[in-house]
Amino acid sequence: MAPSLNQLRYFCELAAAGNFGRAAERLHMSQPPLSRQIAALERELGTPLLVRAPKGATLTAAGRQFLADATEILRLVAQAKRNAAATGRGESGQLTMGFTMCAAYSVVPNLTRRYKRAFPKVDLRVRELMPNALERDLKDGTIDVAISFPGDEAAQFDSRPLIREPLRLVLPEQHPLAKSRKIRTGDLAHERFLIVPRDQVPSLYESIVQCCRAAGFDPAIGLEVYLQQTIVNFVAEGLGIAFVPASMQRSQIRGAVFRTIDNPPTIDQLLYWSPANRNPCLAGFLALSEKRTE
Repeated sequence: MAPSLNQLRYFCELAAAGNFGRAAERLHMSQPPLSRQIAALERELGTPLLVRAPKGATLTAAGRQFLADATEILRLVAQAKRNAAATGRGESGQLTMGFTMCAAYSVVPNLTRRYKRAFPKVDLRVRELMPNALERDLKDGTIDVAISFPGDEAAQFDSRPLIREPLRLVLPEQHPLAKSRKIRTGDLAHERFLIVPRDQVPSLYESIVQCCRAAGFDPAIGLEVYLQQTIVNFVAEGLGIAFVPASMQRSQIRGAVFRTIDNPPTIDQLLYWSPANRNPCLAGFLALSEKRTE
């Protein structure tokens, strides 16, 4: 049978006190039980740990080695208890956040910075994914939280809004409208639009289409492009115009200019999580995201 943790504690206290009587007092026990425990420990190890004398006890060579090892074991046990408690409170462990490219230009940097400052012992992992992949990974538990646009499958998750931002018109810098101070949606009736496929982000797609229809025309779709940064880059190359979330202006792609239009469409980005998720780190993330500031 291996020595018990209590035996290790008794031995370390005895080694520090150098006397059975003083050690027993510190341990809040009587001396005979302490003596029996130390004797049992020596029998288990098969070697004497102490040289007993009327005025106290000194360590043998085996005792000195055992003291060093026992001290380290007790330190690790105490650390394990602290780690377990911290993990249970969500102060350590691992949390995986998935997000769309747009969120990388808006809410994710701020939220990541604040969470890492508040929970430095949590291993925060981040994954940039397409909306459909975010939904899949959130469902199967690969990620703990997702930041994405409103979607048709959102009802199966808990959610809260993080940001609502207007869409900006992005044009090639040589486009005639690029020099205009005021652009109306109706001015775009004969343009070719680059747009995200509807099956990827229906809320963004419909926001753009409805904006155009409110101005009296259906947008002519030139290309359907999955990534917002790619859309901006294609616009810079003269392949069309586009509406993109205002935060994409931070991409600073040469050759693309951003303009505000009258009554711009808006798009929400929400934080999603599964109600079945039992990761203790999740509660801290949700509380922090509720207080997010720009």
